[in-house]
Amino acid sequence: MFVKKFIEKNKNLLSYIRFIYFNRKFRKTKPKNIYINYNRKEIKKIYDFKKNSKILFLQTQVGRGGAKWLMDILNSIDDVTAFGERNPKQESYFRYCNSHNVKIYNEQFLDLLKSEIISDWENGNISYVSSPYFSHGIKYLYENLKPKKLIILVPSAEKLINSFKNKGWYKDGVKSDINQFFDTINKFDSHFYGRIINLSVSKEKFNSLSQIGKISLFISTTLERIYNEISTIDKNKILIFRINEADQNYEYFKKFVSKLGLELNINKKKFLSFKKRTAANHENLNIFLSEEEKIECKKYLSNYNFYEKKFLQEFDSRHISK
Repeated sequence: MFVKKFIEKNKNLLSYIRFIYFNRKFRKTKPKNIYINYNRKEIKKIYDFKKNSKILFLQTQVGRGGAKWLMDILNSIDDVTAFGERNPKQESYFRYCNSHNVKIYNEQFLDLLKSEIISDWENGNISYVSSPYFSHGIKYLYENLKPKKLIILVPSAEKLINSFKNKGWYKDGVKSDINQFFDTINKFDSHFYGRIINLSVSKEKFNSLSQIGKISLFISTTLERIYNEISTIDKNKILIFRINEADQNYEYFKKFVSKLGLELNINKKKFLSFKKRTAANHENLNIFLSEEEKIECKKYLSNYNFYEKKFLQEFDSRHISK
């Protein structure tokens, strides 16, 4: 009885400790980049030689959408090397630049990404590369990498608001002017570049918003940007992944994987066990909004809901076996 009460009372703390433990184990599975020190010409030559006989899947999302869980399960499939946010500092700077439509880092970042992909191809035939930081610039990456499929994670707004809030996004404010591009600061100093992207509002307006208002603006603007970038890409190349439907849904996941041309060989019991390694109670606590926050949510999330529907209606988003 005592142990049960202790666990219940401290479940969030225990969840955090467990999360740290499994997150460290997960990060240790990051594929080794054996081509990191090769120059652009060498990387391009190897990539161009291998791309016709190998497979690449490219994925992006607003963030906080279950990507780590998805990567973990995909890695159970033979011949697949999947991982997300391999180089968060460089990836966040790529997004930061592209949010301002500044292309100064695109080619250098493409070299880095290609070196990761061809390293995956040394270990198997299938590379699956994911990052929320691809949200701005995803069209450039798609056109230059030519993946077999482009996967977009589209969670519900409510799920995102909860997760970003519990993660602490914009809790301490933002000192930089998000509407202005700065090229003098140390570009690889921090992955928090991913939080100060251009959201097309003034610094004063952004700072006047509550934490929830800032998060709502961020997720809405980012989802819109992803849609606008992929809207001209062949729809047959795009798959939508819905964590709302996929969460602990074995049949949904099997159908989604089959559309990648892969086969999920683990049984349902094994599948259900993966969530314990990548999801944590403290990241998914229910939140309660003030009246001010509800007003801000309603204002910005109408845009998110609009583009969420467009994703679900225009691209392949149904992965339920009939």
